[in-house]
Amino acid sequence: MDFDQFVSEYIAEDHDFEQLSVMVLEGCRAWYPLAAEAEKQKLQEVMEKAARAAAGAHRFGRYVFFLYDQTGEEQYRTWIERNAEWLKNSPQSENGVFGCVEDSSRNMSGSVMFAVYPFYMEYETRYHNKAEYAQIVRQLLTLAPSEQTDMEQTGWYLMTVIDVIDSMSREIFEHYKSLEEIFKKTIRNILAAGWNNDFSKKESAMMGYSIIKACNLGVLNSEKYAEIGLSMIDGLIKEPFDSKDSERMGIAMMAYAQRLILSRE
Repeated sequence: MDFDQFVSEYIAEDHDFEQLSVMVLEGCRAWYPLAAEAEKQKLQEVMEKAARAAAGAHRFGRYVFFLYDQTGEEQYRTWIERNAEWLKNSPQSENGVFGCVEDSSRNMSGSVMFAVYPFYMEYETRYHNKAEYAQIVRQLLTLAPSEQTDMEQTGWYLMTVIDVIDSMSREIFEHYKSLEEIFKKTIRNILAAGWNNDFSKKESAMMGYSIIKACNLGVLNSEKYAEIGLSMIDGLIKEPFDSKDSERMGIAMMAYAQRLILSRE
């Protein structure tokens, strides 16, 4: 399967921008620096249309920072500030975790977790003097998966943590090290349990993305882990899948982008 062509055709389609998963928007952001010039305009257009469709809503994702950087339009900075303020003042569960991520019964929304925490860390790093680093790290350590956590939820957690690491300053070494250690521990636990090809395509994309991005960031040793991550991503893109599942499509775009970055280093 020519995944580059698959993505180009997908981006050119008409989309319901109100319903488009934030994962596709993050996929567009990840794909942008790797795309041909003609395709970059279309990727940005998809993100801009989705942002306009979500105007006034509390939707998160690092793609909004990308749009602000690209356009300089104050509407995106306003959106960033409004959503960050909403998070700061939002109720927390008994566990001390944002209520939009985890309810009182410890039921967790993986996609919301992925949208919220990297966004908040990016905001803190850029605009708020890293003042809430400790809170973000504490919440993520609280959310760490147990042996009973299913593979998809663990995948969401790993993607969240590696994107938070990507958004944070390593100058605050204690917090960086805490997240690096929980990420490595979670990966080791999965592999020690005996990784095989029983993962769903979505789970494979999540794991492959997390491992290869961690290799690209220097969190994991490429010589030890890259082959495992690449096998997960290659298994995902070998055969066509339903691109109408915008959540899975976005994760696949993100995973393949990390694969391309690794191959170019």
